[in-house]
Amino acid sequence: MKQQFLYIFILIISASFCQAQDTLRYIPLNSYKKKFDVPLTKEDSLNFRFRDNDTLVLVKNYKRSKGVSVPYEPKDSTFLKYYKKVAFRQKNKFPDSTETMKYWKDGIKLYFSESVSGKTKREVMKFVKNIDEQVDSLRIDRVRNIEDSNFVIYYSGDYEYLLEMRNKKNSEYYIYWNRNSQIYRGAIKINIKEFFNEHLKTERIKEMFFLSLGHFVQINDFACESYFANCYSESKHLTPLDIELLKYHYSYGICKGTTREIFEEQHRWAKKALKEKHHKVMFLHSD
Repeated sequence: MKQQFLYIFILIISASFCQAQDTLRYIPLNSYKKKFDVPLTKEDSLNFRFRDNDTLVLVKNYKRSKGVSVPYEPKDSTFLKYYKKVAFRQKNKFPDSTETMKYWKDGIKLYFSESVSGKTKREVMKFVKNIDEQVDSLRIDRVRNIEDSNFVIYYSGDYEYLLEMRNKKNSEYYIYWNRNSQIYRGAIKINIKEFFNEHLKTERIKEMFFLSLGHFVQINDFACESYFANCYSESKHLTPLDIELLKYHYSYGICKGTTREIFEEQHRWAKKALKEKHHKVMFLHSD
């Protein structure tokens, strides 16, 4: 069907998909009669279009398939420039090719090893709860049993909870994701020899936990106080922009698990639809 009659843009991402769709759609008259048990009105006939031998009927609030529809969330170009830098990692050495953005689909269940002090646990959980309360679609809780967890925070010298980090000398985080780019397991390992006191360990845990929420890239565009900033500071904290970028990452007003190329394409399409047709664009999430 020609572009002026159909404004549906489909992105297939691994086994799941997200559809960015206009809420208006023209469909053939015969299909309309089969799909809708509602007689056509005079207003409907005024909106008829004709293609070849088909009469096309305008359908408002069209829903193509089952799922949760969320309105497109437009952002200005400066915000999107920053978001694309932190959310999409360069793939290999090709600047125009990126990995898919990563995100937690299910809730995070945090477990602290016994060697982590009570004070550090309280400070980290205060930080974590602040994120949990401000970011929709991201649930974070502490659990007391390792069997109930999907994210472990521990120190060097503790039991090696992840074999992949067994030989790591530096303090790092490690995450696993599925073929839909959904993170389902993670860990932070702190090398206690790197830090002079408990405060520095706590601050490092906070920074790595924040980055693990999207396998984020730290960049040179921000002051060192930001968790997205690629520079050292003992006093990093959640800046307003940190929170806005994190909220956007977990917003369903965009498709999830895409590459930067697909992300940019869906925005071009959605902004064009808003500008030229002046009505709502939805993202339909079926997974």
